Amino acid sequence: MEKSMLERFISKYNLGGSCESVTFNSDGTGLSVKAISDDKNVLAHVAYDGAKFPEGDFGVYETKKLRSILSVLNDALTIKSNINNGKATGLNITDGDTKVTFVLSDTSVIPAVPDLKKLPLMEFAITLDEKFVNTFIKAKSALSDVETFAVMSEGEEKSATVVIGYSTLNTNRISITAHTDKSAKLEPINFSANYLKEILAANKEAKNGKLEVSSKGLARATFEVDGILSTYYLVQQK
Repeated sequence: MEKSMLERFISKYNLGGSCESVTFNSDGTGLSVKAISDDKNVLAHVAYDGAKFPEGDFGVYETKKLRSILSVLNDALTIKSNINNGKATGLNITDGDTKVTFVLSDTSVIPAVPDLKKLPLMEFAITLDEKFVNTFIKAKSALSDVETFAVMSEGEEKSATVVIGYSTLNTNRISITAHTDKSAKLEPINFSANYLKEILAANKEAKNGKLEVSSKGLARATFEVDGILSTYYLVQQK
């Protein structure tokens, strides 16, 4: 397995350290993970089709430690699991010259991630193209102390306005015009700007991303690139 691909997979769920404890699920032909932040405001599901990873369920309690250990290795990796009493207790990873061991946790101590079975209607989808991604990341950095962004639309054109720092009061803010897949009216609804920035930064190489928005208080961002499908759910910030 290529180290660079494993690191990309990890970065897409870790979101700058927001989701540390996860379970890796592998059927031998693909690797997937579900993650949730400590404050329950973002949920991630990342699937890597074709990953050469041992079959099984692997509890990764400290993603930061795993990333640190991987940093000492070269790109071509061979990964094997340590099994004790039917459970995976560690991962042996080597590049041929250097071998590292990462200790796994019991999957029972990993935070459970809820299944989102009944999703509300998504009124429209914003195109997350290179221009929007770069502009949002720069805008959030410019307003580093602002925690939310709002999505709104008059419903007259296939467009929406994304406002970092939206408020009914007089505040510093940056407004970005975004393209949508259809026209729909949407009153301002707030989500976490910090999490969206991390999501966009982790998926900057994807050219086909989209952000779907529901007036019921949920947003879903999806990206697909190089065999990795990433899906994120953001809940409304009151």
